[in-house]
Amino acid sequence: MPISELPLIIQTSYAELIDQLRVQAASDFPEGSTFRKRTISGKVYWYVQEPTGPTGRPAERYLGVDTPERRKAIENGQRAKADADSRRAIVRALKGAGLPEPDGLTSAVIEALAAAGVFRLRGVLVGTVAFQTYAGLLGIKLPGAAIRTGDVDLAQDYGVSVAINESIDAPLIEVLKTVDQDFRPVPSIAGPNVVSAYTRPGGYRVDVLTTNRGADRDEPVNLPSLKTDAVALRFLDFLLRDTVETAVLSRFGTLVNVPAPERYAVHKLIVSTLRKETGESAAKADKDVVQAGLLIDALFAKRRNSDLEDALREAAGRGPGWRERLEAASERLDNEQKDPFAELLSKSAPG
Repeated sequence: MPISELPLIIQTSYAELIDQLRVQAASDFPEGSTFRKRTISGKVYWYVQEPTGPTGRPAERYLGVDTPERRKAIENGQRAKADADSRRAIVRALKGAGLPEPDGLTSAVIEALAAAGVFRLRGVLVGTVAFQTYAGLLGIKLPGAAIRTGDVDLAQDYGVSVAINESIDAPLIEVLKTVDQDFRPVPSIAGPNVVSAYTRPGGYRVDVLTTNRGADRDEPVNLPSLKTDAVALRFLDFLLRDTVETAVLSRFGTLVNVPAPERYAVHKLIVSTLRKETGESAAKADKDVVQAGLLIDALFAKRRNSDLEDALREAAGRGPGWRERLEAASERLDNEQKDPFAELLSKSAPG
């Protein structure tokens, strides 16, 4: 289907919101904080050391991967705090232009997760809430049917959770209770103390997911940095690689991590083929394909074919099972999407 681009001023405003949120994230530290970078396994990461207080010197905290944007935000954050009123005005303008916004409860949940440090510790929004942010990120309009949701899906790579020597201050359920005291853990068949999902009256859910590179497993695993358990899923490591920062249009905007749009599209096609195998509804598989198709159209419209081609090459290179799922799912794309997608998929063939 034809993609409608947002006016340039709206695209610029969204980019400005992300810049201001980065500044705000780096300025949430007391005066005298020291920022340091370290090289680990060839990658450079930023950390912050807050000054000694009445209870002693706090532990050094992880900020994230070194990028030009983060360096700029740290420099600005050391000088001044971002203006929350300015961000609110930008958010209102973006909503007025038709960019997707989460419902009030979802906004509050995401704000609470951010305040607790979930996204700083490389938690990632996946699912439809993440998909909503691609409108601003890619500068496109998204149809309402593709962006409706009543849940939050939160993910973190298992290796990241174990490797980061830091955690949120309180268990995830306590973070959610700051939003609504009626949040409750969903009982798990693995045991009463194993919890990977949380719900409140009315059926609203927060599900926690993590990576699984081995055989399928039924029991959730623990994510120490997020103080929760999580369901381990195949294919999720592909989705969580090379995430990007976007803004959720909450009250003042919230900086979050989401999958790269090209990976989201490829992953949704693969996941759509799993729905029948796992007994899930056909409607979910249809929504997967619709979201993937919209992103495929958008990536072509924004001349980001090479990003999609790279993601396809990596996915198809992971084995014949991956390629078979992609080929099967691509048959359900709209006619306008099938041919260009098939051409890119053919380029990813071995040899």
